[in-house]
Amino acid sequence: MPLLTETRGRVRLLTLNRPEKRNALNNALVGAIVESLRAADADPDVAAVVIAAAGPGFSAGADLGERAILIADPEARVARAALSDAMLAAPGLMGKPVVAAIHGATVGAGASLALSCDLVLGAEDLRFAWPEARHDIYPALVLPMLLRHLGPKDAFELVATGRPVLAAEALARRLVNRVVPREALLEEACALAGQAAQYGAESLRRIKAAINASGVAP
Repeated sequence: MPLLTETRGRVRLLTLNRPEKRNALNNALVGAIVESLRAADADPDVAAVVIAAAGPGFSAGADLGERAILIADPEARVARAALSDAMLAAPGLMGKPVVAAIHGATVGAGASLALSCDLVLGAEDLRFAWPEARHDIYPALVLPMLLRHLGPKDAFELVATGRPVLAAEALARRLVNRVVPREALLEEACALAGQAAQYGAESLRRIKAAINASGVAP
């Protein structure tokens, strides 16, 4: 299964589970993330969500193995773009806090998935990267998220150079809320998710809507 689902108390844990592909985001995984987030939002027994990943890194970004198929099929390309947009929008529409627990390589669209969440915890081995320039791919899923978090100059630097951003810099730039030891990542993320689950669903949706409307990162 590309996405594992587990409930820890009142926290729903979603784990990206394509370690053999470095958790690259293909149609099946993106669809499963969207469906699972919506299901968690509708479940009265779930108070918060954590998105984590199996294997040595969080996500290698979009699955380039699907790119040739999408390029050759305009309808499939449009459908995938809509699905990706739905994935990145889903955390901000939920009446529950969503925490990303990221480690290792967190790349391209995978980085955007993490940054779309309300809170981000990074392990000490975290390595953000945006390598779209090396493949001459327009950073459609990347640039809006970086602009929201960093502003134009810093966003341009990262997409144009593709240089990595390690945990200490990610914390200094507020791309993550906290950096924690790798072995404590899931426990800390679940605890933070629970702490952030005090508002009722409608109040939290209003707070997220206000943040989204401001154009400032949560």
